[in-house]
Amino acid sequence: MQCLVVDDDRKFSYKLSGYIDSFLKGIFKNYQVLEINEKFDDFSQYRNIDLLFIDIDLKDLNGINIIKRLQMNNVDYPIIYVSSRQELVFSSLATQPFYFVRKQNLENDLKELFKLLNIYYKKTMKMITFDYYGRKTSIFLKDIHYITSFGHDISIVCDQETYTYRSSLKDALKLIDSPVVVQVHRSYAVSMMYIKEVDKNNIILKDETCITLGKKYVDEFMFQYREYLIS
Repeated sequence: MQCLVVDDDRKFSYKLSGYIDSFLKGIFKNYQVLEINEKFDDFSQYRNIDLLFIDIDLKDLNGINIIKRLQMNNVDYPIIYVSSRQELVFSSLATQPFYFVRKQNLENDLKELFKLLNIYYKKTMKMITFDYYGRKTSIFLKDIHYITSFGHDISIVCDQETYTYRSSLKDALKLIDSPVVVQVHRSYAVSMMYIKEVDKNNIILKDETCITLGKKYVDEFMFQYREYLIS
C-alpha cells in the first residue's frame, strides 16, 4: 500500500505524514508514505499509488488541475485535498474527491477522514484468493472491474490483467462475497466502483466498456446501485 503526500510546505507534509502513518499501520502490514515537495508536474511520481493527499495551492501550480490531468487515465484511488483555503472546497468538487481537509482544522478533519477511509478499505481492500493454473492467486477486490462467463469458464477483468479459469459465475460471486460486485446479466457481473453511467439496457464502465444489463436483473441491480451510492 503506497500513500503520496503532495505539498510545497515540507514542515506541514512531514506532520501530515505522521498522522497518516499512524492510521495506516493499524490497517496494513506493508505500507509506505511518500512526500513530494517540488517538481509537482512530474507525473511519473504519481504512478503506482493507492492514496493521495494533495495541497491545492502548490507554488505556481494548482492541485485541482493536477488531479484533472491524472483523472484522464482513470484514477481509482481516494483523492484527499488539503488546503488552508476553505472556499476552494466548491472548486474541488468537480474532481469528486474523497474528502477535503482544512489545514486550520487538521486533527478534527483527519479524525473524520480516517473513519471514512477505514470503512472504504474494509469494503475494497478485501483479498480474493483462487486457484489459477495450479497456483494460489490473490487480487484485491478494488482491482476487479467486471467478470464475464462463457461456457465453463469465467474471466475476471482487472486493472492490469485478466484471469480466465474454470468456474461458474455463481461460484465466482460466492467466492468474492461482496455487495460491491453484482450480477447484471446471466453472463456478466460488474464492480460498482467502476460504473460511469447506467441507461435502460447498458452499464458503461469508466474505461468505456459497455456491459449489457439483463431485464431479469434490472430491479435488483438498481436497488443495490442506489444503496452503494449513498453508503
